[in-house]
Amino acid sequence: MSAMIYALEERIGEPRLFCGRKREMELLLNWVSKIPKKLSKSRALLGRRKSGKTAIMQRLFNILWNRDSNVIPFYFEVQDQNRWLLHFSEDYFRTFLSQYLSFLTRTPLPWDSVLWDWDMLEGMARETDNTHILGRIETFRNYFEKENEHQTMNLAFGSPAYFAGCDRKFFVVMIDEIQYMTEYIYYDKARSVQAVNLPGAFHGLSELKFAPMLVSGSYVGWMTRMMRKMFVGGRLKQTSVSSKLMFSEGMEAISRYAEYHGMPVTEKSALAINLLTQSDPFYISVLFGSEFPEKNLSDPDGVIKTLAYEVTDRRGEFFITWSEYIDTTLKQVNDVHGKKILLYLSKERHKECTRDEIRDHLGWEPAKDRELEEKLRTLEYGDLIMRGGTDFHYRGIPDDILDLIFRERYQYEIENVRPDAGSEFAARIAVLEGEKKSLEGTVRELRGRMLELIVSRELCGRSRFDMVWMNHYLQTPGMIPLEADVLATGEDGDTSRALVFEIKNRDEKYLPTANEARLFLTKVGIIRQILREKGKEIQFVCPVYLSAKGFSEKTEAWLHSNGILTADAETWLTE
Repeated sequence: MSAMIYALEERIGEPRLFCGRKREMELLLNWVSKIPKKLSKSRALLGRRKSGKTAIMQRLFNILWNRDSNVIPFYFEVQDQNRWLLHFSEDYFRTFLSQYLSFLTRTPLPWDSVLWDWDMLEGMARETDNTHILGRIETFRNYFEKENEHQTMNLAFGSPAYFAGCDRKFFVVMIDEIQYMTEYIYYDKARSVQAVNLPGAFHGLSELKFAPMLVSGSYVGWMTRMMRKMFVGGRLKQTSVSSKLMFSEGMEAISRYAEYHGMPVTEKSALAINLLTQSDPFYISVLFGSEFPEKNLSDPDGVIKTLAYEVTDRRGEFFITWSEYIDTTLKQVNDVHGKKILLYLSKERHKECTRDEIRDHLGWEPAKDRELEEKLRTLEYGDLIMRGGTDFHYRGIPDDILDLIFRERYQYEIENVRPDAGSEFAARIAVLEGEKKSLEGTVRELRGRMLELIVSRELCGRSRFDMVWMNHYLQTPGMIPLEADVLATGEDGDTSRALVFEIKNRDEKYLPTANEARLFLTKVGIIRQILREKGKEIQFVCPVYLSAKGFSEKTEAWLHSNGILTADAETWLTE
C-alpha cells in the first residue's frame, strides 16, 4: 500500500484543502468506471468562476494517475491569452505526451507545470520502447516546421484517440475552460483571424467512447451557446457544479483552513463563517487568507468585520474577483437600465420574476420587450442572472455576497443609497440568534460533526487512502440509502480497501444501542458488496465504531464479536 502521489500539482495547493464535493466526485468516478465498457458519454461541467471545477478535474486526474489502470487521465487548461493555433497545438500535444509518459513511467510531472521538452519526451518514449510515440512526434514536428496549422491541430487534438487504438488504452480527455478557445486562439500568425469555431474540431472526438471528454466552462451562458452551436445533438452531457458545499462540508472546510493557517476559530465563529459564506469554499479560503489588518476569526464580530472588508474595500479579493466578472458582462450592457435589472433581480434573488415584472420595474412600455429580452439574455450569458422555470422568468444568482457587491458598486448611482455590509452581516447573525431554537439545533449539529471532522482530518493527513468522504451515502438495489459517517477508500492495481467509521458524540445517557450497532454492521456489508462489484480483490474492510462517551459492556462485546473495532473520544485523541 502506498501513499497517494499528486503527480499533477493541484492549484488548490495543500491537497488536504480539497473539501467535500462528494456528489460530483462520486458521479465522475462512476462515469470513469464505465469507460472500459465504452458506456460513458462525454460531459461538461458548468459553473461560475471559483466554483471548484478546476479542483475537481485536477483531483480526478491524480486519483486516476494513482490507480495505474487502463484509464489514463489527460488534463489541459485553455488560458485566456492570445495564441496562434500552431503554438496552441504544440502546447496541447506536448501536454498530452508529458502526461501520458508521466503515467507510463510513473514519473510525477514538474511541480511548476513546465512541459517537458522534445528531447525529454523522445528519451522517455525510447525508455518505454514506445515506437508509436516516437513516430507521432516526428510527424508532428514535420508539420510544425512547415507551419501547417491545421495538420498540427488535427494531429494534436486526435492524439488521445490515436494512442487508445495503438496502445490499447482508454483516456479521459479533460479540457478546462474550453470556451476560451472561441476568443483567444487565432488561425494566422499575425493573430488577425480568430478561431471562433475551434471547439468544433472536437465535435467528432467527443463521441468516442474509448476517449470521452470532460470539459468545463466558467461562464455558463457562454458555454451553453458554444455547446449548442459546436456540439449539437447533445454530445456533451451537462453537469452543474454549485459553488456551495453542503453545510457539514462547509464546516469541514473551515476546520481544515483554520488548521492550515494556524488561525483559531471557536464554535460560534465557525458557525458564523459557514452561515455568512453560505458554505462557499472560495469565500472561506479568501476569509482565512484575508489581509484585513484587524482580522480576527475567533469571534463572530471579527468574522463580520473581515467579510465586510473583503466585500467593500477595492483591495478585497471578493470585490476584485466579482468586479472582473461583472465588468466582463456589463461592457455589453453598459447603461443604467442593465444595472437596474441586476439590482432588482439580485434583491429578489430568492424568487423568480417575470419579464413583465422586470419591465414594470424599469417603467418601460410593452413595445420595448425586444430590447429588454436582449439585455436579459446578455446578463444571463454573462452569468449575472439566471433563467427561471420558463423563458419568461428570470432570477438573480442566490449569493448573498455577490448581492452586496452589486449594491456596493451601483446602489448609490441608481437609488442614492449605499449599503452597510457590516451591519447587514450582523443583522443576519442577530436573526439567527433570535431564532434560538433553530440556532441551538444548528450548534448541536455542529457539535455532532466535530468528531467526524477530526477523524476525516486525521485520515487525510496520515493515511494511504485515495479518497476520504464524510456522510457518504450507501445504496444497493431495493434498499433505502444508509449513510457512512466517514469512509476512506483506496485501490492498488487489482485490489481495493476501505476504512469505515460510525461516529456518535452523545452523552452517557444515550450510548449506542444494539439496533444502532446492527445497523452499522449492515453498512459494512454494503461496503463489501460495493467493492466486490468493482471486480477487484478486497484487501480489507476495517470497520470502527467511535462513541465519544464509550459503550455499554454488552454492546461493545457484540461489536467486537462481529469484527468491529471500538474507540471513545479519549482513546482516539490520545493514542
